[in-house]
Parts: sequence; structure tokens; C-alpha cells
Amino acid sequence: MPVHDSSLISISVQLKEQLKSLMEQRIYQPHEQLPTVRALSGFLRLNRDTVQKAYEALEAEGYVTFENEGEVVVADPLPKKSVLPAASGTSSREQKDAAVLPPVSGKPGHPASFKREERTKPAILFAECNVVQVQEYAVELEKSTGYTVKPCLIKDLDQFATSIVNGYYDLVVTTFLHIEEVQKWLDRLEGDNVPIVIGCLLDSNLQSIRDLQQLPPGSRVGIGGTTWEGAHNFGQSIINAGMTHVELVIGAMEYPSSLDEVLAAKPELIVCTSIVGAYLKRQARFLPLLIEDRFLNVQSVQYIQQFVEGFRQ
Repeated sequence: MPVHDSSLISISVQLKEQLKSLMEQRIYQPHEQLPTVRALSGFLRLNRDTVQKAYEALEAEGYVTFENEGEVVVADPLPKKSVLPAASGTSSREQKDAAVLPPVSGKPGHPASFKREERTKPAILFAECNVVQVQEYAVELEKSTGYTVKPCLIKDLDQFATSIVNGYYDLVVTTFLHIEEVQKWLDRLEGDNVPIVIGCLLDSNLQSIRDLQQLPPGSRVGIGGTTWEGAHNFGQSIINAGMTHVELVIGAMEYPSSLDEVLAAKPELIVCTSIVGAYLKRQARFLPLLIEDRFLNVQSVQYIQQFVEGFRQ
């Protein structure tokens, strides 16, 4: 059995802390409704129990209240927060607005207690399903932290098994959309150096849930992805979230004719990346676009830094 203990930084704890920071920054305002357990778990492809535990912990800490029919509402007032000292790769404004995430420390026998003295800086493996996105995320995280960040497609994780078991990587990082999948893969590995996986929350995901839920029943929604796989996965997230009140029309830059079909359907809203949005605007000037450019949440980056720096001391 692998030595690492994922309960040290469980997925529900990670989700709780990153949602908490969004409330403390007032990205979610007091009295505002958060996605339901079903919507958030479906959209992020998480087990419902994981989201339920995160919400229950937020309620216990005074950040949310449960209301009728499973509604989760931001509390007023919120508990007091403290401010995290400036970390490399984030602006002073971001640091001022950011919430402190709980420190993560290593335990004997856990990879967090090992020192990587043979390397001058931490190494992270970033796993995602999409070539374009995983490369962008890896560059973004490397720039923000100064760490070495290696991009990896989830389907290619087996190729990195040996280097992971040998302790080359301090941490595996992915988005919440894939964290349970990556965790299950890591659980198959054996050895003292198998790292923890940390998930990054994408603000754009939460914004998309909010905007889509506000559409009236029967609304037609266009999905415009850079790749067909990405567009299809996004559409599946909407279906998994139980948003049966909208009708989806999917297209991607890989197949420009499919984007023409999205335009021809005259949707009430088109959710797309900025690259796709620029293409669509060339075809029609006035379009109801929701740009879904995915960037790593600043609190996710800080969480990664706290974990890595904590066990490399």
C-alpha cells in the first residue's frame, strides 16, 4: 500500500478552503447563493459526499448557511480573516485580498517529511486532459511560484510512474475537474515518495455555473471550445450539474463548421474561450458571449506554495 495519506489534505478540505477564500474576497457576497451540492459536484466531476463535507465544514466555521431545498447561502457577517504574507508570483493587491489557507505539515513516513536536497527548487507534475490547457497551466504555475512544473496529459500518467515513485516530484497538481481521477491513479502506486495531489479551483467554472443557472428554462446555450474534447467535456459538466433547463449546441475551433452551426442556432448565450470568441465576433458582431478563459485561482497557487515549502524545510 502507498505510504502517503491523502487525508492530510483531503479533497473536501481543499475545496472548502478555496471556496472560503472566494467568500472572503467578496467574489461571492454575503446572502449570495452558492451552487447546490448537486450542481457543484456535477460541474466539477466530484463525488457528492466530497462537496457535502466541504459545505458542512463551511457551515460549522460560520461561512455558509443551509436553507430550503438544499440552497447554500453565504453568511452575513463572515468570520474574521487573517492576511497571508506576500508570496512570490502574486501581486501585493492579490495578497491583500487573499485569505490564509491552513498550513500543511509533513508526518513521519509521509513524503512531506523528505528533503529533496538533490534539487535546487521544487518540482511539480501538472496533469490535465487537454494539451493546450495543461501547457498553459504549467507555464502559469511555474511563473507564479518559480518551481519546475512539468505538464502531463492524464492519459500519459503511466509514463511518469517511475519518476514519481523515485521521488522526483514534490507534488502532483491538477484541477478539481480531475482531482479524484488523479488521486485514484496515485493510490495505485507504492513507495515512500508518492506525493499528494492538490486541486486548483478555476474562478471561471464558478462564474459559468452562476450565469447558466440564471438562464430561463428552454434557453439555448452554445459551447465554443478550442478543442472538441474540451467543448464536449464542458457540455458534459453542464449536464452533470443537472442544468436540464438549457439546450446545448457544441462547436470547436478544430472544426470551424461546428462553430458556424452554433451561430446558426442563435443561442441566448455562448460560453467560449477568448480565442473562439474572437473568431465568432468576426462572423457576427453582436453576440451574447461568456468568456470561459481558465486561469489558476491565486489561492490555489498559495495553497501549493504552502504545502511545498512546508515539507522542503
